[in-house]
Amino acid sequence: MNPSQQRLWIRRQELLRQSSELRNKLQWHAEGLAPVLRGADRAWAAGVWLREHPLVPAAALALLVWRRPRRLLRWARRGWSAWQLVRRVRAAWDARAAALGPLFGRSPY
Repeated sequence: MNPSQQRLWIRRQELLRQSSELRNKLQWHAEGLAPVLRGADRAWAAGVWLREHPLVPAAALALLVWRRPRRLLRWARRGWSAWQLVRRVRAAWDARAAALGPLFGRSPY
């Protein structure tokens, strides 16, 4: 092995070691996020399951309408209010971001 190849091989070994250390550090730092990520994975899996089994929430809704129509109306009103709040907050956020965009060198388009 000539000296040039030897230097490249040594550099490669150093980079592999450094990469391994960085992966270990990332794993150590990410352990704090593990519970949050597990919860997000469970929520995603529940959404996929509900999308694959649409009759289950439909049956639950029908049962709720049949057994407790007032409770359903109360939750529908709360849901509508929450949706309107989300829309207003999002519109305000977008307007603020558009106003601040030129300060950070971003065009509004």
